[in-house]
Amino acid sequence: MSVDVRWATKPFSGYGINSPLREDEELTHVGPETPCGEYMRRFWQPVAMSSQLDNHPTPIRILGEELVVFRDRSGDIGLLHKHCAHRGASLEFARLEEHGLRCCYHGWHFDIDGTILETPGEPEDSKIRHKVCQGAYPVREVKRLIFAYFGPPNEIPEFPHYDSIDLPNHELLPYSIHSPSNWLQESENSMDPHHSVFLHARHAGTQFAGLEHFAELPVVAYHNRSEGFVYSHARRINDLIMMRFHDHLTPNMAQNGAMFQNLAKPKAFGRMALTKWVVPIDDTNSRKFGWRHFNDKDEGLRQGTREDVGWEKVDFYGQTAHRSYEERRSNPGDWEAWSSQRPITVHQREYLGTTDEGVSMLRSKLKRDIRAVAKGKQIKRPEGTPEDPIRTYAGDTILRIPKDNQDDTTLIDRVQREVYEIYKSGDKYVAGDRSEFIQREIEARFPSS
Repeated sequence: MSVDVRWATKPFSGYGINSPLREDEELTHVGPETPCGEYMRRFWQPVAMSSQLDNHPTPIRILGEELVVFRDRSGDIGLLHKHCAHRGASLEFARLEEHGLRCCYHGWHFDIDGTILETPGEPEDSKIRHKVCQGAYPVREVKRLIFAYFGPPNEIPEFPHYDSIDLPNHELLPYSIHSPSNWLQESENSMDPHHSVFLHARHAGTQFAGLEHFAELPVVAYHNRSEGFVYSHARRINDLIMMRFHDHLTPNMAQNGAMFQNLAKPKAFGRMALTKWVVPIDDTNSRKFGWRHFNDKDEGLRQGTREDVGWEKVDFYGQTAHRSYEERRSNPGDWEAWSSQRPITVHQREYLGTTDEGVSMLRSKLKRDIRAVAKGKQIKRPEGTPEDPIRTYAGDTILRIPKDNQDDTTLIDRVQREVYEIYKSGDKYVAGDRSEFIQREIEARFPSS
């Protein structure tokens, strides 16, 4: 049943548009053998923080699967199905061994790849351990985050190495935050530059120091890349044009510019404050894993606080439920916006406008890739090594460009597109060489800055 849109324009129209509608299962359901679930399983996903690994296996839930993650006594990390292949006892109660873990119920001993090393209650010539395997997934530990690959073993990609992992003078602190809502709702927030105007500035006042200019509607430009999107939004501040670039690599990785910005003077190719993934726990819960970047050059106001970054916390406003209800009602943040859309928002009940261009683009790309996977086709995934990392663009550029005789919106749009092309032209270089090239080219193209 569909909504009769004629009722949408009438007063007191609640009854007329109250028809039950289904959520977009193709994009929102993530369990095994669901279209989106199979798609998400083709990518490395963060699943835990290193600090969660202690002297016992830690139970977690990712993509609708019950799992345990642990570091065995030799230092290797394992990610196994939570319930023992023998009789189903939870391996959260298992004992860590030199290699793998041992179930508390009957002592079956599993290695980190799921191989059964011992079935002590069985005869010595038992063939069980040669025929049975505990479910397991490959993992990688990067900068105190644990990543796992859940897809077909014969299609496992190399772990994608981003240039943002190794930026000079950037200290990366891991954090993780739960949201009681579908993964897509939070992920779409990163493709919606217009929400900053209203949620972060106009509704209850500026929420982020140094970003008071967010109260002005931006000039937005979207720049496609095969692995996802780069977009920029730009505003004028007197004689300055402030441009912020975001990365959004599908399915669920995003990066944005400085949280505590100094807008007093020009800068070229500042880098990101956040690298993050929104990972589905199940259909109605998600968990964000990310790194908060601390760098005095890119965060000129130096207001970040390291001790406020970690499990269920990060050092900027409105990202968790851990505030009083009165504060959340008086000054809602991102967490309230995406988690209040229902556990799974119903896209058929939305009326998208011009400010939702990025959200529409993201949904369209996700559907194309989900359908490609369902047909057995290959999709583009981020590929990069420490020597040749994936180039990213998130961060800020501020240029001194006074108004001229042309329409200022046209001028701002042209400038941010030219800056992006300079960013792209630097992709032939790596690391510091790339930054130096981009900064040099920007200074040459916009000498008044």
